This record gives sequence, structure tokens and C-alpha cells, in this order.
Amino acid sequence: MKQLTRMLLLGLALGLVMSPVIARDFEEGVNYERIEPQPPVGKPGDKIEVLEFFMWLCPHCYRLEPHMQAWLKHKADDIEFIQVPAMFGGPANLHVKVFYALQAMGELDRVHEAFFKEIHEKRNRLRDQDAVEAFLREQGVDIDKFRQAMNSFAVAAHANRAAALLRRYGIRGVPALVVDGRYKSGKGLDYKDMPVLVDYLAERVRTERQKNSE
Repeated sequence: MKQLTRMLLLGLALGLVMSPVIARDFEEGVNYERIEPQPPVGKPGDKIEVLEFFMWLCPHCYRLEPHMQAWLKHKADDIEFIQVPAMFGGPANLHVKVFYALQAMGELDRVHEAFFKEIHEKRNRLRDQDAVEAFLREQGVDIDKFRQAMNSFAVAAHANRAAALLRRYGIRGVPALVVDGRYKSGKGLDYKDMPVLVDYLAERVRTERQKNSE
């Protein structure tokens, strides 16, 4: 009997560990907002675009980053995740161009986390281009190519689009998430809640698309 009890308890413990996490309830108008006007409903199977507006200077974005990176490892295949650097003036505007210059060079994935750590762990705010270049030189980035990218039309176009997206979705603070151009994150969210909210809203989008196709 004791052996059976131990086995039952072990089975219960394993079940608790292995069972999927139940998503918390999210309240519209509080935890997330509907974006108006709503864009056209897509078709079932279309990609669901998820935008994360962030700043390297933002401590909340820094703390959210590991949660989003963990989520990316198992996100649904129909979700396309895109980070958008926010232009809120000062060094943040410089960092937007740095972000897209590094992306154009194929260096962004390698340097992205180090950029966060330089600012929030080493307290180096990277406020001007000289400071940014000194840091990137330490990371092994080709500074001549970096300068060329910073001055390119493509980087300017990406920066302008990032600013336009910020205005279109009425983003006034970061981090902020926009799902399918239809919903954006709101208040009362912990860092661990935000990727769960993405999955919750993505499922709403799938349901809306399915109903629209019937």
C-alpha cells in the first residue's frame, strides 16, 4: 500500500510538472487593447505578425528580454516576431539607427544581448556614436562597414518606418506588444505574462480568421 501511495504521489507530481501551463485570464481594456480601426481579418494559416516595441535603454525591456527569448524557442510556427526599436528622442533615436545598421550587417543577433548588458550591467549608456563605436569595436564589429550602414538609405528607411509604426499604434511606453495589428498590450502585466498574452491574442486572431472564412 505504501509503495502504491508513493507511486500515486510521484505520478501526481510528474503530472503537475508536465501538464501545460494554463494561460491566465486577460481583460480587454486593461491587460490589452483593441486597436482601432481594425485591419482586415486575414485568412486561416496566414502569418500572425507580433511586434515588440523596445529600447535598449529601457530597464523593463532588459528584464523582459529573457522571457521573450525563452518564448521564441517554442513559439507557434504561424507567428512572425519582429522587434521594433522605439524612437523616443535623445540616445534612443541613435540606437534605432544602430539597431538597423547592425541588422543590415548581419551582426544584430550576435550583439543584441551584449548591447543590453553594456547599458544595464556595466552602466555604459552609449549616449553618442563615439561611445557606440568604441563598444562595437570591442565586440569585433567592422566600424568602417558600420558607418557605411548607418549612413545608408536602407537604414534611414527602416528608422522612418519604425517611427511610423510607433505613431500608428499609439505606443507611448515600452516594452509594448502588438499582435496582428489588432491588439496591443496594456496594463497589469508581469514580464512573464507578456509572452503568454501574445499566445492568448494570437489564438483570438486564429479564431477570428476561422469565423470570417466560414
